[in-house]
Amino acid sequence: MKACVDGFLSGCRPYLAIDSTFLYGRFRGQLCIACAVDGHNWMYLVAVGVIDSETNENWVWFMERLKEAIGTPDGLCISTDCGQALMHGVSEVFLEAEHRECMYHLVQNFKKRYNGKIFDDHLWAASYSWSEYWFDIHYNAMAKAKPEAMKYLLQTHKKLWTRSQYLFGSKVDYVTNNLAESFNKWIKKDKGKHLDDLLDTFRQKLLIKWNMRKKVANKFEGKILPHIVKKLREDSYNLDIDVITESDGVAEVCAKGSSDNAFRFVVNLRQRTCVCRVWQGTGLPCRHAIAYITSIPGAKLEDYVDDCYSVEKFRAAYGGVIPSIPDKSMWPKATHGFFMHPPLLKSTAGRSKNRHKGALEGGSRKKIKRHECPICHQLGHHWYTCKNGDPADIAAVEQQR
Repeated sequence: MKACVDGFLSGCRPYLAIDSTFLYGRFRGQLCIACAVDGHNWMYLVAVGVIDSETNENWVWFMERLKEAIGTPDGLCISTDCGQALMHGVSEVFLEAEHRECMYHLVQNFKKRYNGKIFDDHLWAASYSWSEYWFDIHYNAMAKAKPEAMKYLLQTHKKLWTRSQYLFGSKVDYVTNNLAESFNKWIKKDKGKHLDDLLDTFRQKLLIKWNMRKKVANKFEGKILPHIVKKLREDSYNLDIDVITESDGVAEVCAKGSSDNAFRFVVNLRQRTCVCRVWQGTGLPCRHAIAYITSIPGAKLEDYVDDCYSVEKFRAAYGGVIPSIPDKSMWPKATHGFFMHPPLLKSTAGRSKNRHKGALEGGSRKKIKRHECPICHQLGHHWYTCKNGDPADIAAVEQQR
C-alpha cells in the first residue's frame, strides 16, 4: 500500500473517510478502511487493516498504524460514522485533525427518538448550510418546535456535522461517509475469502483501476482537470447576479434587480474568499465569485481554482507503482520458527441460523421409534402389558427385575 500512501500525500486532498465492514469468511473479523478522494472526486484507497472486533483498543491500534504511514498532513480531515469505538480511536491518535460525523448515521440515530415534518424540513438543510446565518435559521426552527431534541443533539453528537462549522483545509464538502460505503460495496463479493486471498484481490483490483486512471491522466491537457473547467463554465451561464462595486480585487455582488435590503456578498479575488464560504470550503469559485471573475475582461475561471484540482496533482496521485506478483502457489515459503494456528472461532450473538426445517417447509418428518416387547417381539407395548407372550416368560422377566 506504499504507492497508495505516497499518492495520497502528494496528489489527494487531506480528507479520509474511515469505516469498517464485516468479513463473513470462516474466521470472521472486521476490515478497517481509510479512503480519500482525488481531484476527479473518485474514491482513492489509502489503507486497510484487519481486526477481530470493533473495540477501543483495536481502533486505536489501527489509527496508530495509519498515523505512522501518513503522518499528520496540513488540514487533515477525518469523517466517521457514530460508532463510539471508532470515534474514540480518532480522538486518541489524531488530536489535531478535523473530525466530522456522517450526517446519514446521525439522522438515523436521531429519528429513533424524534421525528416529524419540522425535522424533515430543517435537519438536512442545517447540515448543508455553509452560512452560519442560514444554519441558525434552520436550527432555531427545530429548537423552537422541540427544545429537548436539540439538547439531545448537542449532548450526543459533538463532532462536526454541518458545513457552517467545517474548516477550509481539506477542500471537501461531503456531509456523509458515503466514500467508505462505496468501498464496502466495491469489495462486497470478496469479503468471504481468506485474508491472504482477500488482500491479494485488493492489490489486483487497485492495479487494474490505477492503470486505467493513469491512461486517463495522460490524455488530460491544460492546468485544471477538464471536468472542473466544464462545471465552472456551466455555472457561469445565466447568472442572475450584479457586480455592484469593484476595487482592487474586491467586489460587492447581489441578485439583479434586488432592493437595498437584499443579500450582498463580498468577493476577494486575491484571498480567494467569499462571505458565503463556499469558495474557501471547496476550492472552487462560488457563483458570486464566478459573476465577478467573468465581469473582468481577460480573466479565466481556471486561474482561481485550487491546485488540488490540477492535472499535475491528479497525475501525482497515480504516479506510484503497485507491484505485480505471481499467484499464491509460487509465493516463497515463510519460516518464522513457529507455527501460526488459526484464530479461535467465537460464537456470534443471536439465534443460530442452522435451523432444522419443518415438514411444511420441505424438511423431513421426525421418525418416532416404537418400543419392541422383549417377550413376543412385537411393537407398541411393554413386557408387563404383553398379552401374546408365554405367562411363564413374563413371570421370569418380572422375577429378574
